[in-house]
Amino acid sequence: MKFSALILLSTLSATNSMAVASADAKSCSSTGSAGGAGAHVPIGKDGEGEYTASTKGCFDVIDTATPLVVGEMKKQPLRPFGVGSPAYHIADYGTADAGTSLGLMSKMVEAVRERAGDEKEVVVHYEDQLTNEWQSVFNHALGLKSVSDAYDNIIPNPYALKNVFIEACGVGFHNQCYPSNSIDFGVSFTAMHWLSRFPSSMKGSPNMHAARCDESPVPEKDQAASDWKAILKARAKELVPGDRFVCVNF
Repeated sequence: MKFSALILLSTLSATNSMAVASADAKSCSSTGSAGGAGAHVPIGKDGEGEYTASTKGCFDVIDTATPLVVGEMKKQPLRPFGVGSPAYHIADYGTADAGTSLGLMSKMVEAVRERAGDEKEVVVHYEDQLTNEWQSVFNHALGLKSVSDAYDNIIPNPYALKNVFIEACGVGFHNQCYPSNSIDFGVSFTAMHWLSRFPSSMKGSPNMHAARCDESPVPEKDQAASDWKAILKARAKELVPGDRFVCVNF
């Protein structure tokens, strides 16, 4: 599977960061949906978890990227541990109904506890737009609704690992979503292509996820560039110095 991956490494200054990205130059995507509240209508009725039940590609993207994420976790510096030490904070940006990333969240919890001990508290922050399918997020994240991948394999739930805390944020990822220097590891999968607003009249069918074209329309291209800068600046502020944000798209 071909996908694009980016690792944002937070430096000692919250206002500076290093980003390394690889992308398929032949791919040109633009969407008919802005990234703000209500711009993208979730699939199905809230609480049903239809997005996770209907997707295969996102499971494949996350499975392919899992070694990259776990590998970066092993290399990152950890905040001081001990009595009164901070919990480890993971943020999943553009989570949709949270079902497709559950397996990775479990592996991330296990990875940090290999270094910090089995009792280490972990907070999983789920971020998406205000009108997201939040009931499904909590059904999946709290283990109230079991999740199977596209191959009918049951996905382990991180909440079952104990001392894992679930939180949600309805602020769009084009903005700063969490306090500065608070996130130890951020991830995002097949989400960052959504623009923050409609820059022109380019539209698709109601069921269209994205449009492909030989050459990017200039308004969408300019909007995407502006959004990407805003996204990276926001993540750089949120990350604890020395920590990571891994972004993967098709």
